[in-house]
Amino acid sequence: MRGKYQLLKRRVIFSKGPIHLVDCNVKMPDGKILSRQILEHPGAVVIIPKLARGRYILIRQFRFAARGWLWEFPAGGIEKGESLKRAAARELAEETGLKPGRLKKLFRFFPTPGISGEMMSLYLAENLTPAKAFKDEDEVIEAAEFSLSQIGRMIKRGAIRDAKTLLGYFYLRDAIKD
Repeated sequence: MRGKYQLLKRRVIFSKGPIHLVDCNVKMPDGKILSRQILEHPGAVVIIPKLARGRYILIRQFRFAARGWLWEFPAGGIEKGESLKRAAARELAEETGLKPGRLKKLFRFFPTPGISGEMMSLYLAENLTPAKAFKDEDEVIEAAEFSLSQIGRMIKRGAIRDAKTLLGYFYLRDAIKD
């Protein structure tokens, strides 16, 4: 069913930094009133660091919500007033110690539209050079190089379960076929 919805009520239940848990009542186009709890988030960037010889950098870090260590493409939040491109360059430097000579925006996507309006922007970073890195104090990150086929095998055996990384891998795999 298409049509307009109407936000009837919006109440912030919890807020910490840029993230807000919000309780909403929404009138749907068919007249039904729904109660929804959503997470408002300012968005994030995801970076695919491509090395000159057809290899890519993944980072491994502990993700508390996943209760474990995950291999993933570097990613992070957008600071207030920061452009997407600047956020991508900053996050890449923080998490890998590299800066991009070229950043190409690939596409934007909702990682969890059932619970959040967060929008992620996927970038391809090329012509990488060393950068001064100022990691976040709470991050413990390991970076490593992989070929696209190695990443594919990691996915098949369940070593990569992060959605943004899966999406980036399948984009690369299909782009290379074309």
